[in-house]
Amino acid sequence: MEPPEIIRVSGLSKAYGPLQALQGVQFSVRRGEILAYLGPNGAGKTTTIKILSGLLRRDAGEVAICGADVARDPVFVKQRIGVVPDESNLYPELSCRRNLDYLGELYGLPRPRRQARATELLAQFDLTAKAAAPFGSLSRGMKRRLTIAAALMHDPQVFFLDEPTTGLDVPSSRALRALIRVINQQGTTVFLTTHNLQEAEALCRRVVILIKGRVVAQGTIGAIRERVSRVNLLTVTFSGEVSPEVLRRACPAVLAVTPQDNAWRLEVADPHAALGQLLAFSATAGLRLEGINSAGASLEDAFMEILQDNLTDPGTVS
Repeated sequence: MEPPEIIRVSGLSKAYGPLQALQGVQFSVRRGEILAYLGPNGAGKTTTIKILSGLLRRDAGEVAICGADVARDPVFVKQRIGVVPDESNLYPELSCRRNLDYLGELYGLPRPRRQARATELLAQFDLTAKAAAPFGSLSRGMKRRLTIAAALMHDPQVFFLDEPTTGLDVPSSRALRALIRVINQQGTTVFLTTHNLQEAEALCRRVVILIKGRVVAQGTIGAIRERVSRVNLLTVTFSGEVSPEVLRRACPAVLAVTPQDNAWRLEVADPHAALGQLLAFSATAGLRLEGINSAGASLEDAFMEILQDNLTDPGTVS
């Protein structure tokens, strides 16, 4: 049996003067899942999070978290949610431990519970050695980890993460994704916005795609992928360096070439014709074709196709 809904949004609308930021938005999030809320810049993602977290009034629609209406029972809802904005809201002059303690104090946690919870989170986020260091002295990755830890001080049931890995290097991003999985495994529902579609694919089972304030697609990642019409995708590996421009000229059946780890991801018009052209190209260039596999459409493929179907100018993914 499916877990119960912990977030329910129906007919949500919001306008800023003549600008309609959200129009009839509808989706739900089940207890214990990680949901990715995706869309280009200006789609309305941050507006949605502000309304769901009680920071902004909606114009119309229903928004319930843990069974309570966000506008009618804001204290009940805020006691049960944690929000991590895209920019940290912690105090640079305070130590890491004091920042956590202060957040716990705001949530009304007794001092012994605050102290124990701060120690627990500093250890979980690998920040024990930085407990006495001012927040402002931390690296970008450490600041992100402490900002997330602070939003967990009161053990929220629902956790909103807005672009959690933006600006982080690869090791920090991987470490943060691992922490998000741990947080979720401990029973917290995660509502995630990210511009990194590979990140969404790695962390989430379901996604909601928002464009121009409207939900244009939602469902499992597998179902979203199936919407892609460009199904002829191959991954190939050569024994030496290959120029994508030369590859496209030599193989007319190859429509697009994208690097993928140590291989090339090819979108092809006809797999049979492409295979013959690739073998001929390899022989002419003095290379070996070391690997070739069919590849399914990625979430990024599906997202871009949906975006192109709904926008004249796709803009920047966020």
